[in-house]
Amino acid sequence: MKALIKAIIFSLFFVSIKTADEQTCLSCICKHESFGCTPRPCAWDDDAVSCGYFQIKHVYYLDCGTPGLRSGESTEDGWKRCALDYGCSVQCIRAYINRYASQCNRPISDCERMSRLHNGGPNGCSLARTDVYWNAVKQCAGGK
Repeated sequence: MKALIKAIIFSLFFVSIKTADEQTCLSCICKHESFGCTPRPCAWDDDAVSCGYFQIKHVYYLDCGTPGLRSGESTEDGWKRCALDYGCSVQCIRAYINRYASQCNRPISDCERMSRLHNGGPNGCSLARTDVYWNAVKQCAGGK
């Protein structure tokens, strides 16, 4: 019984550490994307319109499963509303990362995986163009 309790406590401790690391990483991505983690208005960004705290594009919102989409609402309206809501944006990012995590075929930290996929899309882990982005997030996150 004591071993079971110790295992449960260890598991909860490990999950809380992983959650804290994820929150730090998300905070750093947000700071990098929106210059201080503020809800940025929708604007053209490289190749498409990006919105909100994490500069989420419409296609990204579709890939993450359209969290928060209301009945009868267009995906474009849902995307813009979600991108401007921190909690909804985080839900979208988590779903997106879970969807494409298997595309990262090399051992990297969870934060690096999240950063590279968020910035570079499904193949972001293997794209050299995500190096600068990852280095900025890594510096903010204390090298994690």
